[in-house]
Amino acid sequence: MIVHVITNFSGIGGAEIMLSRLVKETVRDNTHVIISLMEISDVYVETLEHCHSYYSLKWNGFNTLLVIAKLRKLLRQLAPETIQCWMYHANALTSLSIIGLKQKPKVVWGIHHSLASPKDESISTKIALGLSKVLSKQPDAIVYCAYSSKQQHSDFGFRNANQQVIVNGVFLNKFQPNNALHQPTVIGFAGRYHKAKGYPYLFKAMGLLKNKNIIFKIAGGGASLDNPEVKALFERYQLDHKKVQLLDQISEMPAFYQSIDAFLMTSITEGFPNVLVEAMASGLPCISTDVGDAKYIVQDLGAIVPPRNAQALADAILAYVAKSNAEKIALKQATRQRIEQNFCIEKISEQYKAVWSI
Repeated sequence: MIVHVITNFSGIGGAEIMLSRLVKETVRDNTHVIISLMEISDVYVETLEHCHSYYSLKWNGFNTLLVIAKLRKLLRQLAPETIQCWMYHANALTSLSIIGLKQKPKVVWGIHHSLASPKDESISTKIALGLSKVLSKQPDAIVYCAYSSKQQHSDFGFRNANQQVIVNGVFLNKFQPNNALHQPTVIGFAGRYHKAKGYPYLFKAMGLLKNKNIIFKIAGGGASLDNPEVKALFERYQLDHKKVQLLDQISEMPAFYQSIDAFLMTSITEGFPNVLVEAMASGLPCISTDVGDAKYIVQDLGAIVPPRNAQALADAILAYVAKSNAEKIALKQATRQRIEQNFCIEKISEQYKAVWSI
């Protein structure tokens, strides 16, 4: 039995998505239980159907000691062979909950966060980070989702004899290439409205290209004129509604990828950007800022530019648009092939199973 302890299983973040995919892919070989310290969302009902059982401990910060006691009792009852943790708070609270247990399960920490700027983290995350640094020798292994994240946490002071990187994977059948090219060229962006996603640089780059024959599709929670800050950016650069389509949160990402020619990521910080893998699985060349593992994912099958540099983003977009149709189609095929060879969920799940069996 594999028990997964995750800080929260109600959002649509990289750790939650990867846990969901991993359970679905390995259900034939392992019995899975999910324990969310906070909440569990109906978004993951299909994943939960593959689980032996699942629990929500309603952690809110103030009831930490009670939640640790609940978690300890649950783990004693379940008696799992292995506990796979997901995110800082789950890592730390799980390690605290098993102190003194007669039969200790194998514990694997999972870190799905960039530590590019520790000083900018929330107070709660800073506390969890400090505690995790102290406890980092205790787990049997630490799995990072990004090479950049492993280096950042080692620099921060995480110490463990078995630290490794297992990148996030995708179901290849969910994301299919579309070899059709749109006219005019359609550039897509997907990311919630958040400081980390670099919206000011996205809008400035679109402003620099507003007189070009390019359409932008912008998806993500808050990417709407109902958002005053987005509306201000839209008006500042005098953008055209026909050329810049604000789609807000969308549920069908595969269809979104099918509707564009290339993918744009303007983040100023990332760990392992899942959207780049999904976009490339959909046969999309990616233009990305040099954050987290973006360069490792994209390699020479797109463009990597410095973060916070709208002119560099605009120049990279123009360079893509200038390519011939034959060059664009060849890029589509090469990007898909890279994901098939390196980021398919089948290969990634085998790496997790190898860690669980140590």
